[in-house]
Amino acid sequence: MRLLFDDITGKSNRYSITDSHWFPSLEECSVIVATASLSVSRQDHETLILEGEIKCRCKVKCDRCGESYEENLQSEFIYLATTRGEDRGEVTEQECSDGDALTLYLTEPIIEVGEILREQAWLTVPQKKVCCEDCKGICAGCGVVLHKESCRCESEMCDSPFAVLKKMKNN
Repeated sequence: MRLLFDDITGKSNRYSITDSHWFPSLEECSVIVATASLSVSRQDHETLILEGEIKCRCKVKCDRCGESYEENLQSEFIYLATTRGEDRGEVTEQECSDGDALTLYLTEPIIEVGEILREQAWLTVPQKKVCCEDCKGICAGCGVVLHKESCRCESEMCDSPFAVLKKMKNN
C-alpha cells in the first residue's frame, strides 16, 4: 500500500489493513492472523504524522524446548514522514534525538506502508521465545520436555554434569 502526500488532508485519514501480506517471512515465526490500523494526518505541507498499531497471532517455536505455541504480538508506533532534506552537516558522530529516530526522510512524497509495517513486525517478534514461564527446556540425556514429563535418565547421570568423569575413573 502506498500513501501519496497529496491524498492526505488536514483531517486524520484512517486505514485498516486486514490481510497479512506485509508481515515478513520469518523462519522462527509463522503468521496466523495479522491486522494493522493506521491514522495519517498532515502536520504541514512537507510533513505527515503516521500513528499505527499492529496486532498479530503467530505460531512460534520455544527456544528452550522446541515446542510450537501461539503468541499474540502487538505494537504501537508513530512516525513523522517528511520530504524535507535531512540536515547532515559534517559527517561526524552525533547523538540522535528521539525525534530524529522517529522521522522518515523521503526522497519522494510517497510512503510505502508495507515497509513500515514489516519493520514494526520485526521489532515486535521477541528475541527470546519461551512457551511458558516454567519451561525448563529438554533433558540433554533422554530428550523429554521437562515441564511436561519427568526425566527418564538414571539419577546418578542427572545429578552432576561431571558424572561421565566419575564413570571414566571407575574403569
